[in-house]
Amino acid sequence: MVTYDADKTMAFYDAYGSIEWDRLGATAYGRMKAIIHADFIGRYVESGDRVLDAGSGPGRFSIVAAERGAIVTVLDLSAEQLQIAREKVGQAGLIENIEDFVRGDITDLSVLPDGHFDAAICYGGALSYVCERRHEAAAELVRVVRPGGVVLISVMSRYGASLNLVRRPSIPILKDAEGWNVWGVVEDGDLDGFPSTQVGMIHPPMHLFMSEELRDFLPGCEVLEIAGSNVTVFEGSTALEEVAEDSRAWSTAVGLERELCRRPGLVDTGSHIIMAARRTK
Repeated sequence: MVTYDADKTMAFYDAYGSIEWDRLGATAYGRMKAIIHADFIGRYVESGDRVLDAGSGPGRFSIVAAERGAIVTVLDLSAEQLQIAREKVGQAGLIENIEDFVRGDITDLSVLPDGHFDAAICYGGALSYVCERRHEAAAELVRVVRPGGVVLISVMSRYGASLNLVRRPSIPILKDAEGWNVWGVVEDGDLDGFPSTQVGMIHPPMHLFMSEELRDFLPGCEVLEIAGSNVTVFEGSTALEEVAEDSRAWSTAVGLERELCRRPGLVDTGSHIIMAARRTK
């Protein structure tokens, strides 16, 4: 079983810096991912809502919520990511929509009061990186949202990551499947740390999810919607870059992704699984 090391995860994302912001803007694949995640915010966050963006990274989705008129608390483990978030929110002219910037860990949100928020967002890798403490983090996200409020999460997809080994393809990993614990990842979703060429560090270990794990993941909540992200495309696809060069073709591609991402047979095949749930207790 992989275990969570907050200090190592923090150090990695301090070093990762602005790469995390660029990740969802530099490629058509990243932009597609940002669109599908933002769609959930558009459906469940209203103007005037008090919103927590937990594991915010550089604040991309804090900005999406603030653009809708929400009052946002931006929380991340990495001081560097929080600083970038502050800069990006300022550049967007939305600093007045920020209630606070908080350096914190999603496994312990004790600095935040019970039921303070109308909605909590926890997108990307945060719930995957906390590994064996993911259920503690889930309980904390629910605790800080009022009864009737909404929790929006996305987690890294176990089967999507496994499929990408072939679709990309990752020849060294496929040649050494046992050494890379490929079958273990498929079976239990636990992925050990691995070298990151982008920052010259070991990428933190993580737990990759299946959609069925999420059905009862958030205590005291009813599931409203589950979807995959990037179910129609795979990371590293050069074809999608060609599609994005033509506005009509790109519009059709985004429309297909939006239509298909909630289909039961495809939810687990993308990069992430996104879920909206309402606190009932």
